[in-house]
Amino acid sequence: MKKKKLYLLTGFLGAGKTTTLKGILKDLSQSKNAVIMNEFGKTGIDGSLLKEFDIELSEINRGSIFCSCLQINFVTELARIAKTDVERVFVEGSGLADPSNIGEILAALNAYMKIEDAPYIYSGAICIVDARTFLAEVDGIDAISNQIQQAHMVVINKSDLVEDTSSIRDKIALINSDAEIHRTTFGKIGVEFFNREEDYLKKTIKKETTNTVDTKPKTFTMNIKSEISHSELNNFLEEIGPMVYRVKGFTQVEGDMMKVDMVGSMIDMEKDTQGWEDSTLVFLTKKMEGMSVPQILKGIIEAWKKNTTAEMKMMNG
Repeated sequence: MKKKKLYLLTGFLGAGKTTTLKGILKDLSQSKNAVIMNEFGKTGIDGSLLKEFDIELSEINRGSIFCSCLQINFVTELARIAKTDVERVFVEGSGLADPSNIGEILAALNAYMKIEDAPYIYSGAICIVDARTFLAEVDGIDAISNQIQQAHMVVINKSDLVEDTSSIRDKIALINSDAEIHRTTFGKIGVEFFNREEDYLKKTIKKETTNTVDTKPKTFTMNIKSEISHSELNNFLEEIGPMVYRVKGFTQVEGDMMKVDMVGSMIDMEKDTQGWEDSTLVFLTKKMEGMSVPQILKGIIEAWKKNTTAEMKMMNG
């Protein structure tokens, strides 16, 4: 069995992981590649954005692949892909993924496959950070600092949207002084990192992940039955902002299917080019003091009814 190169792509919600991955796959289109995408929601959104590539795509949703709730799914999928003829495997973790136990998972893979020689060369972890929001988020969200701590390359993305990235570089170096730091836009990182032969597993810090069943955020999916206006959608998203980590999906807005992505107070919308048919939004909610999960769900529904008359159906997951 020929060993495959295994890469881990991490980064907080909205940092640009999928955009970066699309650039990588385009640059490495002459090789056989596989992708495992991980999202917290029941409905996978990002996988649809990779339709243009000739790759083997797997999606593992409804939690983090580094949590005990999905580790066996992750190991099983790695074992299956190990038996194929792909050359490189890219794992895109969810935005709140904490990959601190990647070494433990790869050891479990060997045990699961009943082999001594690992089927993968762990070729490194790349962490994408959003230059606009990183400094405001990193100290309050453990997953971000753990992603950087486990990274071998940290990419400061959207760097054209801030005047100076020196304080961002200083903070990254404080967390992980060994990581290479690159500044870029639109997730462009080139191919040099992917041509290295080094096994980075020995350079990975071994510790427990913070992704557990207890820390797993709650997700909801909204199916929208009719189109809405730009102002209705913006007003709705602004109102629910404090209750959610992220909202993403596709919805019909004034005659156009729009790709919607909101993290914090930043709302990005662009016309869909993937041919998505259903208006669907996925909400990754925060744990808020004084508010239960049902209360947060009620708050989202009330905000929708307040800002739009469009019919919708809300579901768990």
